Amino acid sequence: MKVLIVLPAFIMVLGGFRTITTSNNIKAHWISDSLQGTILVINSFDAMTLKARKNKNVLFRELADSLKLYLYRNLLARNKSGVILIPELLANKEDSVIYSLMAQHNAARAIVIKKVNAYFNQTGVEVVKEADGKQRTASYDICAAVNYTYYSIKTKPKESETIQCEFFTTRGVMSGLFAAGPDIVGKSKHAHKIIAQNADQYLREINSLLSEE
Repeated sequence: MKVLIVLPAFIMVLGGFRTITTSNNIKAHWISDSLQGTILVINSFDAMTLKARKNKNVLFRELADSLKLYLYRNLLARNKSGVILIPELLANKEDSVIYSLMAQHNAARAIVIKKVNAYFNQTGVEVVKEADGKQRTASYDICAAVNYTYYSIKTKPKESETIQCEFFTTRGVMSGLFAAGPDIVGKSKHAHKIIAQNADQYLREINSLLSEE
């Protein structure tokens, strides 16, 4: 499937313009006879600003990029409306900037990725008594937490955090109840998988919104 990339400066004029005032009282001009269901997919999460080691920053940047592309492809597969992938990182997260982009691309809606996190979560420690002492085993889930904002010219922006977790592994605990979990950078393949599952979960959460418009 080819990815449709529309440059910010490109606007196809199909007819007369009309002025729409959004729920935030931001005025924007939409082309009157264009497809009103068009949706933008935008990433405004800059992973390189995180206070983390460089290889983790790079992984999180890749996760955000793959998440954006995954959302685009799945929305496009719905075949209900046009979908535009904004290729560049949007550093300015102000609502006015989002609405301006929507107007520029003649889109009625937008999904913006605001924050991406992938991590391991210790879910518990099983303690088994043995003849020579106690055997402790910690269990870990791999998780993805993503902050999204859904924009529409009909309603106020809808902010949400979607968290998706699944069991990953167990590890022996030498002492105490806590132990270091797996390294997310070393498990990048699994991180990409849980991010995709997070996107699926988010699309299910907003399915009613996507179907209404």
